[in-house]
Amino acid sequence: ALSGAIAGIFGAFVSHPADLILTLTSASSRGGDSKNWQEIVRELLNEDGGVLNLFAGFPARAVFFFLVIGLQFFLYDYVKVLLNVGSDDLTLVLDVFYAVRKGLV
Repeated sequence: ALSGAIAGIFGAFVSHPADLILTLTSASSRGGDSKNWQEIVRELLNEDGGVLNLFAGFPARAVFFFLVIGLQFFLYDYVKVLLNVGSDDLTLVLDVFYAVRKGLV
């Protein structure tokens, strides 16, 4: 679960600038002063803070991803233990899917 939570933070870090730019582009089109993504990036980089402006709001997003992804991994592990499912069981399921896909069954 902890590894999943850390991976969630990394995923949030990688995707945050693009999501921020997409959000600002969408908001500018609703306000009447429509800007393309290049103009928005240029404005963000020219403001005080420079590149750090691309990560505005990142702490809240990181906490969200930490909790959501961590919880998903925790629930997966919990249900696996609760149902007594081992790696052999998962391999068997994948083998069946493979056989069905190849038309062997």
